[in-house]
Amino acid sequence: MINKIHFGKRLASARKSLGITQTELAEQLFVTPQAVSKWECGTALPDIEILLELSHIFKTTINNLLEEIDLISELTGKASSNDGITYFVPEQERSYNLSWAEDIIKHKWVKKNWYEAQKPNVFMDNVGKKIADEGGIILEIGAGPGGGFMPYILKSNPNSTIIVSDISPTVVREWKAFLDKTLDSPNIYYAAFDFCKMPFEDGSIDVISDGGGIGNAEGDKAAALKEAYRVLKPGGLLVTSTGYVNKETLTDIPKSAQDVLLQKRPDIFEDLYEDTFLAGFKKIDSVIDGCWYTDSDDSSIADLARSLGINLKFTSYIRYCRKES
Repeated sequence: MINKIHFGKRLASARKSLGITQTELAEQLFVTPQAVSKWECGTALPDIEILLELSHIFKTTINNLLEEIDLISELTGKASSNDGITYFVPEQERSYNLSWAEDIIKHKWVKKNWYEAQKPNVFMDNVGKKIADEGGIILEIGAGPGGGFMPYILKSNPNSTIIVSDISPTVVREWKAFLDKTLDSPNIYYAAFDFCKMPFEDGSIDVISDGGGIGNAEGDKAAALKEAYRVLKPGGLLVTSTGYVNKETLTDIPKSAQDVLLQKRPDIFEDLYEDTFLAGFKKIDSVIDGCWYTDSDDSSIADLARSLGINLKFTSYIRYCRKES
């Protein structure tokens, strides 16, 4: 069965990508602007002759305009499950993660974080717009309950084609349930996988959006950056953000605390610039976007810092890493 709402959204997105108004499209089709409006609102479908003409205008097929697309299947060869999510990890949440996953659901973290992102935030809104303006297929890795950059991308352009992913199936399911109700977009897809070993073919993704995922990777961060480079198309963009404890902050804390941190969490002192370069990215633009403190955070590193009686300062950055064409 054809989803008229989704057809209308695909039509509106295609029209806007050409930079034409409803009136201008109506003139090309010899119909009224009101007819185009009805199609885009999902209250009516054009007849077959108009559909054929639309396929010529947008250089696509009638089927692509009318039918739902399993984008992830096209990119990986694996079809989505009945719940609309493609799983490359077990559908059951990992046992050591159950308590955290239950908290995500209980406290409605996804909903809260989405609406927090809808508030004006000049810096993050600008990042979201830059990513959305790249166009093509956007892959949000390690979205987490905060969504990474994804809420800001969709805030800039709700019609963006984006894959929301995380290694936690709970996170992905929560985002799908929420966004299905909130946006009902035909261009949002969902996958659960480990981004240190991505399931996508070489050169298949236009933009990788990493709003803190790699910085919190459970696996090898250098491997994650190499995977990002591999799956990006030539000229593709990785936008990555994380925080680290710089040398000045390290020397300012007691020696006993330094020793514990260097033993238990040496990763927090890595800014990943060298790993990003070694992954293949030669054009790397870094923007420092502020700092945050463990006293106001609920992460595992924050718990460790509190147990040591210190308040760690993390410097945050965003990097724009372009794969050479």
